Amino acid sequence: MIGTRRLVGAGLEVGLRIAALQFLKEARQAPLIAQETLTRILELNGETAWGRDRGLNRLSTSDAFQDLPLTTYRDYEPYVERIAAGEPNVLSREPVTYLALTSGTTGPQKMIPVTRRQTRIVVRHMFVPMGLALRSGVLGPIRGRMLQVMTEHVSGTTAGGIPMGAATSGGLQRMGWMLGLIWTSPMSVVRVQDQAASRYLHLLFALGEEHLWTLICFFPSTLLFVLRDLQARASELLRDLADGTITRNLDLPTDVREEISRALQRQPARARALTTLLDQGRFTVHDIWPDVRAVLSASSGTFGFYVDQLRPFLGGVPVFSPVYSASEAVIGVGVSLDRPGYVLCPSAAYVEFLPLEEADDPAARPLALDQIETGQDYEVVLTTYTGLTRYRLGDVVRAVGWFGEAPVIEFVERRGQIINVVGEKTSEAQISRAFEDACREVGAAVVDYVVTPDATSTPARYLLLVEGLGRGNDVASEVADVSALLQSFERRLREVSPDYDDARRIGELALMVAHVLAPGSFERFRDLRSSAGASPSQVKVPHVLPDPAAARRYFALPDHGAAFAR
Repeated sequence: MIGTRRLVGAGLEVGLRIAALQFLKEARQAPLIAQETLTRILELNGETAWGRDRGLNRLSTSDAFQDLPLTTYRDYEPYVERIAAGEPNVLSREPVTYLALTSGTTGPQKMIPVTRRQTRIVVRHMFVPMGLALRSGVLGPIRGRMLQVMTEHVSGTTAGGIPMGAATSGGLQRMGWMLGLIWTSPMSVVRVQDQAASRYLHLLFALGEEHLWTLICFFPSTLLFVLRDLQARASELLRDLADGTITRNLDLPTDVREEISRALQRQPARARALTTLLDQGRFTVHDIWPDVRAVLSASSGTFGFYVDQLRPFLGGVPVFSPVYSASEAVIGVGVSLDRPGYVLCPSAAYVEFLPLEEADDPAARPLALDQIETGQDYEVVLTTYTGLTRYRLGDVVRAVGWFGEAPVIEFVERRGQIINVVGEKTSEAQISRAFEDACREVGAAVVDYVVTPDATSTPARYLLLVEGLGRGNDVASEVADVSALLQSFERRLREVSPDYDDARRIGELALMVAHVLAPGSFERFRDLRSSAGASPSQVKVPHVLPDPAAARRYFALPDHGAAFAR
């Protein structure tokens, strides 16, 4: 088995490098590749129910495409229902093999059709950033497997017999037995839905991999929970590693426990070596897995807060953001640590950019990739192989440069995630920037946070919900910590948001207040989102909740009289 894994690792490395080379060629002629992609999509999907209804079957030139209106998911809902019922040739001529459920964290949950072609495109583009990272030295040669922290989330099948669940779960089905050769965790662990148990088991198998190549999490918030568990449960994990057992403290069904136990091996020597590191206070990612040169997770936009929180656990290992994607399509890939942002993928979908200042204008038209300007913000518009046409994704990105002829973009925020009490329109990006700066200024280590409007006071105000500032039973120190953070946050938010500053200055908004949440509040938020159908691996915590009723529901806040810390 070890020999087979080494051969697979060598073959994987070759495949990653080839994928990177192919992408570099595409980037050098991105406008041409993008136009070819659009032509193939229109030829593929023109003669569908959607295509005929929208006149796509009559499109013969790119000029005709420019006259098409922009769309949102609401336009596709009746067509997706027909697909779910089993009707073919609705959005794409190719059979729909899967319906990907979005997390629904920042809006209503959607069902996105997936075809075999789309799955192949996603898998190929997932290889690209790792190949680029190998070429640049961000990642070292593959000597061992990788820890991929994820949970398979399949929600069943539709009335028409189409499987549905998280977008990533559909791709897992295609990779099959290969996963056991490149991942540390067997599929029996990936299927565990309880997230505390899942994290423990992922860690247990990964600790036995001396030459771990890298750690991969879609979101750094998930990785933060994993590495906190690594520290908090280190002794328990090392005991299980030595004995080849699973602690009784995990809530696992008997058959699942037995299946996972059969995949474990006793590793007393490895456990002793790691125990020595633990006793020496050297139990970071760098110490445990010295072959890991970078961990792979999103790091741009509002994710920067979590990256800052991760650093003490990494021991100097950097975070490389490999891919920018959604359930609808892969949009861009990371190139290097030294060059933040994502290079647009011209062959994964046809991507256009709607200038943000025109986003509310019904007559506005998006720009092609070679028409955008560095430093400007845009909403992403997609035309995909699965039948979405000029589809407003809702993501706001910033153009930050060029890579060959392909634009480099940074994710900024989800459009519409704002607090707008008196017309101030404070965005999630502004709140995230101010809060990250405040945490650095006062040295605050928090689990997570969210800001929501509070209309129970006159005038209204912002409410900061935060977990993780307490010092046990030291109430005085906790109050001082929250007060210092809140003071810094308020000041910095007024600096980055002139409209919020104006509203505060003239008294339209009162001083922000804070509420310290009980330990485990954000873990429970993730559980609530998962129970509503979202994949546990893909739940994002929005740092803005415009609806205070949602905040009360998710975080068990009283309607009135909450204990605010000033």
